[in-house]
Amino acid sequence: MKKFLLYIFFVFTIFLTILVVSCVYIFLKYRSWEKEFESNINTEYLIDAKSIEEVDLDERIVKFTLSLLDTESLSLEVKEIGSILFTTVDSYLGEEISLKKIYVEPSDKVWNIYFKVGYQDLELWFSFDINKDDIQSAQLYTKYVYIGPFEIGRYTDLVSMINKGIGESIVTLNENGFVGRYIENIELLEGGIVLKGSRY
Repeated sequence: MKKFLLYIFFVFTIFLTILVVSCVYIFLKYRSWEKEFESNINTEYLIDAKSIEEVDLDERIVKFTLSLLDTESLSLEVKEIGSILFTTVDSYLGEEISLKKIYVEPSDKVWNIYFKVGYQDLELWFSFDINKDDIQSAQLYTKYVYIGPFEIGRYTDLVSMINKGIGESIVTLNENGFVGRYIENIELLEGGIVLKGSRY
């Protein structure tokens, strides 16, 4: 009986040690990544609650919507897209969870979007990529989801959930005519996004 208890204690000690070492490793790796990431941020593409107040898209959206042309384009800069994302995501978070910042890394056909989310005293960077294939369509999709340097998309259904949400949002946007036009194409560019819309 004594040997059995010692064996159980030994196994428990090893398990606890592995757990503690793993937690310390994850914490240190995340902090190291966060320090390097934040030191390389381009502040031009960093959005917070204060910076969204400087963005006013109403006039341009109205012009895009009411244009008499059969096909019209709307160009949005990176910070303008970031402001729209900040407002939208922040409105869906609960009272205990707050959106601190959004950072966008734009490039042609692929954007990386980072969200700094706070819960009580804990703040973490979440990120995912947005991709656009080289065809004329309004379809966007994601491949990866991360917390800091750790990819979590492969262990969860987050990627498929995000892709489903993006697809349904575009369908809803077109079916309900929220912008007064049918969105035919979305271009992801290094300097912003271009929407091409046709009249219904």
